[in-house]
Amino acid sequence: MKIFDTLRRWAEEDSLVQDAAYRRNTEVLGVAAWGMLGLNLLHVAVFMLLPFDDPVRSTWAHQVAAAHGVMALLMFCTGLMCRRIHANPASASRFRLLPELASAVIMGWAIVLTVMDQAVSSSINAYINAAVGISIVFLLRPKSALAIFLLSLCALAWALNLTTNDPAHLVTTRMNAISATALALLVSILLWRRFVQSELLQRALAATNQKLEQQKTELEALATQDSLTGLFNRREFHRQAEFEVARARRQGSALSLLMLDLDQFKSINDQFGHATGDDVLRHIAHLMDRTVRQTDILARYGGEEFVLLLPDTPDAEAHHLAERLRQKLATTPAPSLGAPVTASIGLAFRAGASVLKLEELLQHADQAMYKAKRQGGNNVVMAEIAASAHDPSQML
Repeated sequence: MKIFDTLRRWAEEDSLVQDAAYRRNTEVLGVAAWGMLGLNLLHVAVFMLLPFDDPVRSTWAHQVAAAHGVMALLMFCTGLMCRRIHANPASASRFRLLPELASAVIMGWAIVLTVMDQAVSSSINAYINAAVGISIVFLLRPKSALAIFLLSLCALAWALNLTTNDPAHLVTTRMNAISATALALLVSILLWRRFVQSELLQRALAATNQKLEQQKTELEALATQDSLTGLFNRREFHRQAEFEVARARRQGSALSLLMLDLDQFKSINDQFGHATGDDVLRHIAHLMDRTVRQTDILARYGGEEFVLLLPDTPDAEAHHLAERLRQKLATTPAPSLGAPVTASIGLAFRAGASVLKLEELLQHADQAMYKAKRQGGNNVVMAEIAASAHDPSQML
């Protein structure tokens, strides 16, 4: 039972790597075809130029030259076909059996050469070279290799019977052929199994790497994003905002900060439940994300509070954006409520020569936001920052 289970598992694995084996075989065949073409033409030249006074040997040499000439033509056509497959992969499905067909043709050609050689010697080197060469060069599924090599062996054994009446000579050549076939089949199966294991291992490693990359991306998202709204979280906002404040200080550019708090959000949670409250937060985050600019840094700061950093933005422009954002929220109903949710917005501004730090900007924006709430909400209040905070010279 274990043997059958192993064979069944091997068959399943073989089917998984057929496409990869086919691509590899066509690539190798495309190279081998031109190499064999050169060898065939060399054999044609050598055997055509060999001088033999013996008519038998002369006929043998011309037959061998003709056989190599035919194979040279076949290899030329095969090389062009492989080049076509590589140039147009969509047509590859029509040539799925090309490696097996090429192997069968080469084995048949080797049998013809072997039979020809019996006229001058008992050598079966042509058959041995072809069998071992195919087992090494091509990746053949075991059942394909078994069929090709066994049929070739049977054809050679039958053809050798036509070339000699010497039983000892016939037994020797047949046993040599059997040994060569068994060796070729063994090598073919071993190389195929090695390829299958390597291919499956590479796929497993690729899948593992992809999973690890996905997990890395998810962890990075968890470390930088708010899980509910998808906006930056507080930690990531501080990291990016510190960089922008430092850049503004170096370049002497303006920078504005908005802090936004939803009005009457606690009553929404109390009346409709936290699930509805979460939907409202996602709705607000979506509206804000669509309203702000790509260069702005938007984050959920905590609870129903959001914070927005506006690089290279003076106070007038920041106030205009804040008003546009407030109006957008006040006029767009939240789907889960059927009514809009308003917000109180505090605005803090840092001039180019300002000495204000990020923590101070946040504090000023927070104070302005709570002032907006005390004024009834749904409005924008600009923080009142002392002139000395914007102009270091006034601190002297």
